[in-house]
Amino acid sequence: MRHDLAALVALGHTVDFLAPPGSAAPDVPPGVRSLSTPLLPFCRNLPPGPSLRRFVTDVVMAAIAVAACNRHAYDLMHGIDDGGIVTGLAGRLTKTPWVYERTGDFVPEWPRGLSRFWHAVHRLLEQRALRHASAVIGNDTGMVELFSRLNCRSRACVIPDIPAIVEEISTAARNLAMARYRTSPDQKLITCVGSYTRFQGLDLFFNAMPHVLSACPHARFVVVGGDTAEIRRMNEALDRAGIADSVCFPGRIETVELAALLSVSDVLVSPRRAGVTAPIKVLDYLKSGTPIVAADTPANRAILSAENAVMTRPIPAEFAEGIVRLCESPHLGAELARQGRETLRRERRSPQAFRQALDHCYAYVLSTT
Repeated sequence: MRHDLAALVALGHTVDFLAPPGSAAPDVPPGVRSLSTPLLPFCRNLPPGPSLRRFVTDVVMAAIAVAACNRHAYDLMHGIDDGGIVTGLAGRLTKTPWVYERTGDFVPEWPRGLSRFWHAVHRLLEQRALRHASAVIGNDTGMVELFSRLNCRSRACVIPDIPAIVEEISTAARNLAMARYRTSPDQKLITCVGSYTRFQGLDLFFNAMPHVLSACPHARFVVVGGDTAEIRRMNEALDRAGIADSVCFPGRIETVELAALLSVSDVLVSPRRAGVTAPIKVLDYLKSGTPIVAADTPANRAILSAENAVMTRPIPAEFAEGIVRLCESPHLGAELARQGRETLRRERRSPQAFRQALDHCYAYVLSTT
């Protein structure tokens, strides 16, 4: 989302930005006006996935978008992921063309009880917004295939994701990361960035840790992400396994600190199980210049291969073997890291290429509406 805003400003567009109340909004670049969304009762912390509270929030956001359209003659609206439903509702009511950008996977969920109803409503509204958009944007050809299966009649534009981390790493930031995360000079620092949903595969990483420690007793693991309750539960489980002292949970950290952490790590891991699109964190991994171990799954194979990463079956013992292999083979790691950065260059995953592709998509929509 931050890249979309920066690209639109760089292209000379006037941009209004509308986000759900209480959401972790991106750093809004200069030139973007934020539209305020009232904080509704019981909607401060929305649960993941469709729900009554999220539906009410979407309706309020759609009303704000309609009011904004009536005040300003927008040339185009751009909805990202769940925001595409809001954009679709407002666009239909105001006859304003819209673009629907879908960056996440359609990961299957198995709701129960009343949540099944809200999942059905969400999927219906999402499909209608996708079908009637002036254009849909996917981050790779796999997403376009999913759009086709949903019977989307809109023009599909493929705009590859780019690394989320764009900040340069200062010497001070690197030194601070070394001091915070390395407790001894001979440690091997193994880092994973991810959420605690099952399809992200963190359980694979946790179950691989004892195998790694048996071969590399000085290994130290860093798991970025998660809230206080999730971290507490994992710490309790790791404590029962007797390895809690080898794992650090910094929670959610700023991008400057994350960039420094990735650069000082010895191995980065991507245990993601499901999905078809390359995780953004893997793009950050490739940019960092640190070698990667990844589960051999469709999501990781979207950009990783034996050329730029150690790929293993999603089995704890084999995943651990891949980590140990990189810990013991710095020359292999250096070559994989070099190939990783070359992959980003070859696939044109840069802010400049992203901006150009978005400009082409907008030009198409504006020329046909």
